[in-house]
Amino acid sequence: MPSTPHFKHDLHIAAHVRACAHDGQVVLLDLQRSRYLGVGGPLAATLAPVVSGWPGHDNCPHVGTASQTNTEALAAPLMRQGLIARGAAPSSASTVLPEAAQTLNAEPLVGTAPVGASRILRFLRSYASATARLRLCSLLSISNCVAARRVRAVTTCRVNHLPLGGAVAAYLRLRPLMFTAHDRCLQDSLTLLEFLAAERWYPNWVIGVATQPFRAHAWVQTGDLVLSDLHENVRRYTPILVA
Repeated sequence: MPSTPHFKHDLHIAAHVRACAHDGQVVLLDLQRSRYLGVGGPLAATLAPVVSGWPGHDNCPHVGTASQTNTEALAAPLMRQGLIARGAAPSSASTVLPEAAQTLNAEPLVGTAPVGASRILRFLRSYASATARLRLCSLLSISNCVAARRVRAVTTCRVNHLPLGGAVAAYLRLRPLMFTAHDRCLQDSLTLLEFLAAERWYPNWVIGVATQPFRAHAWVQTGDLVLSDLHENVRRYTPILVA
C-alpha cells in the first residue's frame, strides 16, 4: 500500500487543473488528460481551508495544526494524481464571464445568410481545425491557443464591424454539411469558435458542469450573450473553464 507523502501547508490546485463548486460538490477538470473528478461534500469542505485555489478557500477560516495534518493526508490521493501540487501557487488570473443572461437568436437569419465560396471554405477549414484539435490536443493546449488568439486580436485591434448575428447564422446554415450539434457540444462550440475567428470575432469558449447526475456542456459566449445555445440552458451549468 503506497505511503502518504509528507505535506507542508502550501498546497494548491495544479496549474493544469480547473475547479468549481456545484450543488455542494467540487468538480476538478484535468486539462492535460481531459478528465473530470468529483469530490463529495464532506471531503470538499475539509480540503477547502488548506488547498489554495479550492472553491471556497478564501472564505474558510484557518484550522488548527492537527486538523490540517489530517486534511493533508486526505488530499494525498489527489496529489498522487497530479490534481493538487505543493509549493508556490501559480500566478494565473482566471477569466470570469458575466452570468449568461441573453441568447443570440440567429435562427431567423439562417435562410438569408450569405454563404459564398469564401465562407464555405472558412467553415470547412474551421471544422477540420476543430476536429484535429479535439483528436490530437489536450483541453489545456486548446484553451491556451484560444486565449492567446484573443489577446493577439485585441492588441492588434483586429475587430470586425460586420453583424455578429449574420456570422453565426452563416455558420448554422453551413453546419449540416458536416455534422449536427446533437450530443456534440465540444465539436460544435469549437468549430463555431474557429469560424468566428476567421471572420474576426473572438468570443469565449466555455465548459460548464452540473452534478446529480454529472454532465458537462460546452458553449460559446461573449459577455453575457450566449451564441451557441439558449442562456436558460447554460445557466444550469457552472463554468469550470473559460478560454
